[in-house]
Amino acid sequence: MANIFAILTAIVLAVAAVVAFQNKGREQEEGVGYQGWIYKRQRMEAALARKQQYLSDKRDELKATSEELAAVNADNEKKTEENEAQAAKNADLKSKLAAKEAEAKAKAAEVAEKEDSIKEFGDVDQVLAELRELQSDLRRIDLDITQGEASRADLEAQRAGVERSLADVRKRISWRVSGESNPEAVTRIRSVYATLGFVTLAGGDNLGIVKNSTLEVVRDGEPIAKLLVTTVESNGAAADIIPDSIVDGESVQTGDTVRAPQQAVAPAPEGVPAPAPASPEPLDEAPLAPDPEPADDPLAPEPEPEPADADPFG
Repeated sequence: MANIFAILTAIVLAVAAVVAFQNKGREQEEGVGYQGWIYKRQRMEAALARKQQYLSDKRDELKATSEELAAVNADNEKKTEENEAQAAKNADLKSKLAAKEAEAKAKAAEVAEKEDSIKEFGDVDQVLAELRELQSDLRRIDLDITQGEASRADLEAQRAGVERSLADVRKRISWRVSGESNPEAVTRIRSVYATLGFVTLAGGDNLGIVKNSTLEVVRDGEPIAKLLVTTVESNGAAADIIPDSIVDGESVQTGDTVRAPQQAVAPAPEGVPAPAPASPEPLDEAPLAPDPEPADDPLAPEPEPEPADADPFG
């Protein structure tokens, strides 16, 4: 009985060993035993890895190709725009070329016409010489005209200056004939000689002050005394103080303003305001240029002898 069990056990073990061997299989044989399946799986995984790598490479190639295609498309668009711009430029140039050709034809026709017209005048060099001579004559005439205009303007200026001088002489003669100084004359007292009763003035003949005329001494716009002119020089004068004319409490001082007596203003008609008298401006800063007195002036007053005292102008 024991032998039977031993035999059965040996048989079972043998069968199990066979089954185990068959289940294990061989490493290089696919699908036989678990080693065969492991080998097959490894090969499939390797093939899958190769396929995935291939797919990745193709994707990279596709991406690069897409980028290259986009660049090519952009370059094509740029080239298309450049072609269109060049085509427009070519069309414009053709238009300009046609216009220039037409202009050249017109110029050629004009030149031919000019040549025909020149032939009528004969020798071109002679005509040019005559034209140059004519232009030279015209320039001389223009120069003569310009010089004539300049001379006329100079004569007009001289005439105006003479008229101004004559007008000034007439005014001075009229002041001397009337015995009154220039009504617009304004000056100041240069010095006061109270003990001698006279003053010297900063203006004289240059302001139109006339000998033996009466002047006013003004302070704060009001007359305070009167003067009688006794001596007149080019840029100065001397005048006696009229004693009875001094306002009570006042005295003539150096620097006081002196002017010609103001003419009374006629009353304005009813309803019309009287014009305000214009205040004379001092003429000391820009006096009238003294004109030389004419020799042997029949209207000039007889000169008076100089006083024996010291010359106040010295």
